[in-house]
Amino acid sequence: MAFFQAGESESTLTPELLNVSANHAGLIARELDKRGVDVESLFTELEIDLPHTNSPAKRISVEQIIKLLKLAIQKTGDPTIALKIYQEVQLGDLDALGFAISCSTTYLSLLQRFQRFSTYILSSGSIQIIEEPDGYLFLADIEDTEIATENTSSSEESGAALTNFSLKYKDFIILLEALGIGFVKMSNDVCQQKISPIKAYFLSPSHPRIIEETERFLPTCEIVQAPFFGIKFPKNIAEQKLPMANPQMARINDEIIIKNLDEIFKNDAVYRVETMIREGLASGEFSRSDVAVKLGMSERKLQQKLDERRTSFSDILLRVRKTLAMQHIREDQLRINQIAYALGFTNGSNFSRSFKSWTGYTPNEFKEL
Repeated sequence: MAFFQAGESESTLTPELLNVSANHAGLIARELDKRGVDVESLFTELEIDLPHTNSPAKRISVEQIIKLLKLAIQKTGDPTIALKIYQEVQLGDLDALGFAISCSTTYLSLLQRFQRFSTYILSSGSIQIIEEPDGYLFLADIEDTEIATENTSSSEESGAALTNFSLKYKDFIILLEALGIGFVKMSNDVCQQKISPIKAYFLSPSHPRIIEETERFLPTCEIVQAPFFGIKFPKNIAEQKLPMANPQMARINDEIIIKNLDEIFKNDAVYRVETMIREGLASGEFSRSDVAVKLGMSERKLQQKLDERRTSFSDILLRVRKTLAMQHIREDQLRINQIAYALGFTNGSNFSRSFKSWTGYTPNEFKEL
């Protein structure tokens, strides 16, 4: 995503719209200190508080994290330093989420837990898990996206006519690349073995040496440049039982995550509207007026709050419906008409047309990917 300095064109993002756990700053500080960087001076230069404790509810803007990583590149002269930092990420850096994924029963349930709690890692972010003939595509998606206008061979292979990251946001790519590497590293820790993805899909890399470093870290993985960011894992890994599987402990940590998310986003208009829409879809009480009443404000006040976040009620409704629709179709437990009614559509035909406009596939085609 683009983060502009004062005097430049205004970004469509604000620090409130895109933020991460402050533990990211702690990870960066820890690893830069090992490399002999004067961490205290670096944080002071950027006016960022140097974290001394693990604080799951404390957030820091992605803009600050990007500035921190860019300055680290400048100080070390290493354009791949972000990847090297996130290769050292520990499960504890994600606090309750790290413990929850370590207790997941299978690798697929680990992926699903990341999908469910994606906003714990990056606000306004979501994860899609797409089952394909040769594996599961773990695809990143965030609010401020653009629809792909070109059909490349790589996007056709992956079945992704989905929304994807805009290529104009170069700075954000630095963090995306690092998060992808960090995710694989944590997967290795949980599985207690090296997990080898089939393919890693990259946007244009932030620096030519990024691909070289990625190939060093994932020597058997095919690196594909694509109009989206994702990692594909083989199916035989997905159903593999994990060595630290503990459903009870996973549920306990899930509850902690939910409480932390409520605390983090209790005053966040987008999060509250999304929650109200999810709760109201099945009962038919999901209109803007319905949600405004539930939030104890007028429709005008609600729209003002969403305007501050550079979004709209219709955008949030579309995103919630798209995410739930993909989940329902993948689970294959409900008929198309049942999914349509559950998402507030009047009939299956209207739902199917909408779904194709979102994904490029009919529901039946998407089910067969």
